[in-house]
Amino acid sequence: MAAGQVWIQDKRPPPNHPFLSELLTSGVSVGTANICTLPMDVVKVRLQLQTIQTTSGAAPQGLILTGVNVVRHEGVLALYKGLGPAVLRGLFYGGVRLGCYAPVKRMLGADKANPSLALKIVAGSLSGAVAAGVSNPTDLIKTRLQAKGSTHRNAWAVVRQVVATDGVLGLWRGTLPSMMRAAVLTAAQCATYDEAKTAWMRATGWGDDFATHLAASMVTGVVTTTATAPVDVVKTNMFMGGAQYSGPLHCAREIVRREGPRGLLRGWTANYVRLGPQTTVIFVVMEKLRSFSGLESL
Repeated sequence: MAAGQVWIQDKRPPPNHPFLSELLTSGVSVGTANICTLPMDVVKVRLQLQTIQTTSGAAPQGLILTGVNVVRHEGVLALYKGLGPAVLRGLFYGGVRLGCYAPVKRMLGADKANPSLALKIVAGSLSGAVAAGVSNPTDLIKTRLQAKGSTHRNAWAVVRQVVATDGVLGLWRGTLPSMMRAAVLTAAQCATYDEAKTAWMRATGWGDDFATHLAASMVTGVVTTTATAPVDVVKTNMFMGGAQYSGPLHCAREIVRREGPRGLLRGWTANYVRLGPQTTVIFVVMEKLRSFSGLESL
């Protein structure tokens, strides 16, 4: 009898771990989106760094010309510079950033009926900031690999140079603007998607299906790009500037001094061309994966 009981226990299904499923589905979704949109990420970085990497008096290049010149002078594969760190960052940073949103939202009570937008924003900000703080080195490495004129052969070459120049803590340079961007990004993405999906279903009568996910994520992409543009520009400049800037505010002031307020929106079009489709891919893929994993829809 005892042996029979043991046999039955051994045949029971393994325990469900919803939090791990949250992290995994989010990480795979962001990693997939990063692969699809990496070329536009490279162009965006080049646009954001134009004023500190071009000769004095040179006319700034636009989105298309920048992309054409990358391919012409460096080859098509240059559009996939930083692929390894980008995928790794997507799996880890994306997993934590979006995977923690639903649990934190539940913890704050924002999963109840008619939750406030403020609680959703707080949940997104917390999960985004924590993820960015932990994974900052992967973002710094990716940016330096993508920069114009980069001579680094791989990610380890970047790590060795940064550590030799600024010490291990140099890998966390730009962490504050990176955390600020991630907080704004996650809050804008998750809270906007939440609200947009609910409003879309109420206005159209559609169900919680692919068409709704697609429409809500497209709206989310516009809001997210605009909200994150200034902190994204500051973050990129701090990643490349090393000890040149004393902090995010100093960096922002220098950008405005060189280019005016519009400098904080440099690369917006490239960022939208990347972040718009990326947001769509993330949420459409994530909704499918959550359904397969037995998780609730976002």
